[in-house]
Amino acid sequence: MKDSTRKWTFTLIVGLILWSFLFFMRIYWYQPWCATTPSPCLVDQVNLLDRIVFQFNSREADFWSNVVQNFTGLIVFIAPWFLMKKEAALEETLITGSTSFWNLAILEVVRAIVQRPRPLVFNDVMGDGANIQQYTSFYSGHTSFVMLAGLSFFFVLKRCKPGMSKKAQAALLSGAVTLSLLTGILRVWGGRHYPTDVLAALVFGASITVYFRRNYFLN
Repeated sequence: MKDSTRKWTFTLIVGLILWSFLFFMRIYWYQPWCATTPSPCLVDQVNLLDRIVFQFNSREADFWSNVVQNFTGLIVFIAPWFLMKKEAALEETLITGSTSFWNLAILEVVRAIVQRPRPLVFNDVMGDGANIQQYTSFYSGHTSFVMLAGLSFFFVLKRCKPGMSKKAQAALLSGAVTLSLLTGILRVWGGRHYPTDVLAALVFGASITVYFRRNYFLN
């Protein structure tokens, strides 16, 4: 096994273990702080930008946000095996897998610190507000993953075609951002996240991916 393969395998395993630990510790860290009388979770306390989410609750939008997330994830993990030799494809899969699990781990840390109630909690503070799983609004995991997958696919193609033109690179990057924004819009339209959850997810998803792919910028 190559040194790089060992490194990314180790990174992936550590990320998986950390995320799993943080996820299963939710029951000890999260507090259903909206489910009190009187409840501090009032629509008037939400900023004007985020308040627009309360007019949306589309099941179709929620469904399609899952479709986009799953489709982009499938593409980014499968593509290397059609575009590269087996050894390079394995490395790319490990890199993307590592990035994904570390994104999930960081997502769990941020959510545990913020514990922001999802929009639906404001409609049922004693019902949904009593469920700790509904305090995971900040930031959007769907949006951050689609950004991660889109950028990872860009780096896969850049590795396959090092002489790619600037226009082609710009088009691919624009496509990744557009797909991420579409996912974020669907999450807001579905009543699952606030606009600021989506904006933060774009930043986190891009930053984490670039960090793991920083060697591409050094070559």
